[in-house]
Amino acid sequence: MGLLDLPDWILWGIIAVVFLVVEIMTTVYVALGFAIGAATVALVVYLVPDLPLVWQALIWAAMGLLAWLGLSRWDARRRATRPNINDFDSRDSLPPSDRRRRSVSDDESPR
Repeated sequence: MGLLDLPDWILWGIIAVVFLVVEIMTTVYVALGFAIGAATVALVVYLVPDLPLVWQALIWAAMGLLAWLGLSRWDARRRATRPNINDFDSRDSLPPSDRRRRSVSDDESPR
């Protein structure tokens, strides 16, 4: 029994697992949409076993695109609410009394 002799839903499950492993190795939510799409097709093909391959591919593409768009919008909103770690002012780590003294001396320094 070869790999292609397996039922279609198992093949789609294997594809979903492969994309999940790829997603674990990256951090940008690219492969996760494809994995969600493949898992969805595996479920649909399990429920409707004689679904033509063209319809399976269309469902995979549509679900992968929808999942990717949803994840990218969620990630954009999440990033917008987090502070940027590159916006650091060294005066923020000083006690309040030193902050005032440092800001006054910065204003009086000759240019």
